Amino acid sequence: MSDTECKSIARRFVQEIFNARKIEAAKNFVTPDIIYHGAFEEVRGLEDFKKWVGEDLSAFPDMQVTILDDFGEQNKVALRWTLKATHEKDFAGIPASHKKVEIEGAEIFHFEEDKIKEAWTIFNTPQLAE
Repeated sequence: MSDTECKSIARRFVQEIFNARKIEAAKNFVTPDIIYHGAFEEVRGLEDFKKWVGEDLSAFPDMQVTILDDFGEQNKVALRWTLKATHEKDFAGIPASHKKVEIEGAEIFHFEEDKIKEAWTIFNTPQLAE
């Protein structure tokens, strides 16, 4: 698969799963044994991944992710993004603030064929506690 194809899949993954909230579509983007290294926890397997996404979307119901940059080679893609949302429910031990937040972060996706096999997310966590 080309670098361009991987970047396109990564962008569609963010758009459909997080912005359009089509959690069930995750099976189209990730392997059944996905390993997702989140900022606060590690999630393994498609079903746990979908549950984790659902919890994130519940805590930030108006979440919108904007991809600022993407780059990659071979079977890896990195995205730099901003997330805008209202913190409506407790998240990772941080009480809901009911305030609008803007968070900057990055994702690194490792592809196996045309699906994401492993991913790492990094973001500015202090912005949540403000």
